[in-house]
Amino acid sequence: MKNLLVQIDDLKAALKERDEKIMDLATFKELSENRLKEIEALQISLEESQYVNVQNEEVINEMKEKISTLNRELNQLLEDFEKKLTSWKDLSEKRLQEIEQLKLKLDIQEDGENGEVQWSNDDVHLLKPSVDQCMEVICELEEEHEVVTLISSSSESIQFLIPAILERRTVKMLSIFSSFLTRDDILSFSSQLSTNQSLTTLNLIDGSMSDDKVTLLAQSLQYNETLQYLNLQYNPLTSTSAQSLAELLLINNTLSSLCLYNTNIDTDGVLVLMESLRTNNTLRTLGLDGQHQETCYTLPYYEHIKTRIIFS
Repeated sequence: MKNLLVQIDDLKAALKERDEKIMDLATFKELSENRLKEIEALQISLEESQYVNVQNEEVINEMKEKISTLNRELNQLLEDFEKKLTSWKDLSEKRLQEIEQLKLKLDIQEDGENGEVQWSNDDVHLLKPSVDQCMEVICELEEEHEVVTLISSSSESIQFLIPAILERRTVKMLSIFSSFLTRDDILSFSSQLSTNQSLTTLNLIDGSMSDDKVTLLAQSLQYNETLQYLNLQYNPLTSTSAQSLAELLLINNTLSSLCLYNTNIDTDGVLVLMESLRTNNTLRTLGLDGQHQETCYTLPYYEHIKTRIIFS
């Protein structure tokens, strides 16, 4: 536990350093704005010179050259600014993911060495399982256990358990709650998910997914011929996810239900999804937040797809 706390402190320090860098970028941006003001002042001066019919071509040409130079400098400054900001944004997301995973590990250790595994006639329920517990589940899993539910799991357990479950091709429903899946988690089972022929329902909810993970998931499901129900509710998804899912619906002909309640998808994302329904004829139910109801009503083709939309 001490080591985990040290790692968390190190990551927090890295985030603090990131914030300082962002402050530097803000200064960088201010410099760019100052350059822009200089350009505008020179342009005004040039216009005034031309207006009063100043005949000194040398002065005018010099001012034009200064404007051109400042424009080039400004464009370079803005380009550098965008690159640095993107780089630090990506790093911040990665650091935050690492912190979440470390916190999850710490929670598991505080609750005890192992989590909890519950069995019933047709399902197995795992809460904060250790890798050893996941190994035991895989060994004891039988064909009648068609439902697997995983809650608050670490990446190690996910990457060990999920690929093995999908390879067995007996599980029909897989639910992952509150587990903050990483890119590596999705990639660990994406190939098995693509070719799996047993799974009909996949629930990845309650803070388990983000936009880049949905993009990977959608790519792995493009040619899946078994999955019918995909539930992504209660995740901080945006229009980026909507675009990825709309592209999935243009290719996949098996999915019949997509649930996107309680997400951050905005109007633009909803419109992209609605447009995809004009081509896709196999998705029978699309669950959307009620705030988008009025926007959808105004679409000229809404009457043709309204029976397929369910608002929360």
